[in-house]
Amino acid sequence: MRNFITTSIPYVNDSPHIGHLYEFILADIFARYKRLLEEDVFFQSGTDENGMKMVKSAEEKGRNVKEFVDEKFKEFYELKEKFNLSFDKFIRTTSKEHKEGVYKFWNLCKEDIYVGEYKGYYCISCESYYEPTEVPDLICPIHKKKLEKFEEKNYFFKLTKYLNKVKELIEKDKIKIYPEEKKIEILNILREGKLKDLSISRDIKRSKGWGIPVPKDNSQVIYVWFDALLNYLTGLGFGSKDESLFKKFWERGLVYHFIGKDIVKFHAIYWPAMLLSAKIKVPENIIVHYHITIEGEKMSKTLGNVVSPDDFLANYHYEAVRFYLAHQPLFSDWDFSWQNFDSFYQGVLKKDLANLILRIFGILKNIDLDEIDFDKTKEDLEFQRYFKKFKNYMESFEFNLAYQNYLDLIRKLNQFIDHKKIWESKQEEHIKVITKGLLEILKAYEPILPETINLIKNKIEIKDSKFINKKITFPPFYK
Repeated sequence: MRNFITTSIPYVNDSPHIGHLYEFILADIFARYKRLLEEDVFFQSGTDENGMKMVKSAEEKGRNVKEFVDEKFKEFYELKEKFNLSFDKFIRTTSKEHKEGVYKFWNLCKEDIYVGEYKGYYCISCESYYEPTEVPDLICPIHKKKLEKFEEKNYFFKLTKYLNKVKELIEKDKIKIYPEEKKIEILNILREGKLKDLSISRDIKRSKGWGIPVPKDNSQVIYVWFDALLNYLTGLGFGSKDESLFKKFWERGLVYHFIGKDIVKFHAIYWPAMLLSAKIKVPENIIVHYHITIEGEKMSKTLGNVVSPDDFLANYHYEAVRFYLAHQPLFSDWDFSWQNFDSFYQGVLKKDLANLILRIFGILKNIDLDEIDFDKTKEDLEFQRYFKKFKNYMESFEFNLAYQNYLDLIRKLNQFIDHKKIWESKQEEHIKVITKGLLEILKAYEPILPETINLIKNKIEIKDSKFINKKITFPPFYK
């Protein structure tokens, strides 16, 4: 099975925060899980670098736009190494490869593109126009900022031409939206019939010349949805001389978009409509994660409660962060506090999981494992049930439940060691249970603790059904 797994691409108008990191790690866990199953994976992210938001942010800081964007791109890209993210591609929308793909796509949709006049209210922060009926108070519903009124010539895409087909694809789960409530939300928007054709360009003067010019019209730059969304194709080489990755992973693979809940409409309605116009396959899966609050408050620079990825690294190993985020619910908002994070790190990661690993190795170092036959026993069936349940949760993107399932096994094995006093009894049947249990846990936790599990696996070996043990010290996430 071929899997194309993506995150949304964040704007580079500011530095990365915990919300960006959360989405990156969620998608990374799923990509590593698919690789664990020995499936073919291409994992992509990137940065959204065009648009008025970047110009405004650079001007506010007295910076050259390109230098500002390059600096912010680097901050996002550095998360790859800092948190061991397994991206195969990190696309920039200011790159030549992206521009070439955007032009090819525009040309494929040209019969559905026309020139019109736009009058309306605009939010620079979310790069979106609003109808007066949507915002009677003229305040952006997402960013809580006063909307600006604009009137200008734009290019428009015939979105309305494709809405019935998009609705049909979602109703029949040809496009699956997770969770179900987001599918219902999108279908309700489509059934209301209020959507209009989509403005897909901006006046070059208002955008200060920053962006991809409209083909054969240098008075306009291409607007975000006909620019940023195309990263999912251009990162695979769409529009280049070599489109082999695009054909392999988009045309003949399954697509998984991991996105935040504030951009569902754009991915579940606009994006499929654009692809239908271009006669390109629509994405099969849209996974919508919810938001993080900080100690009960919305994250805000004004409140001074923004949590950055580097804040974690000052006191914790990066895998502690991956472990914590993997255990949070995707499909509901959840609250972050440093106290809860540290309690989870100390109580679950170190006390439960690390303690079990170290205990098992401590017992096995005094056992002659060459004398033990590790052929299948009844415990294998029990462990297989855990992994089957784990897979079911992972395939429905309930990662927190998938790993709570294994926390149950970890605690049972700790209790089993205590109850049987295996460090004293050293009974062969008991040794088999804890050894096979360890191997099962290592397999399941590899997507979230890749460095630790790799180091541990280098300390153990199976030869001719024999388990060979070498000494292990504290796992890397101890800091």
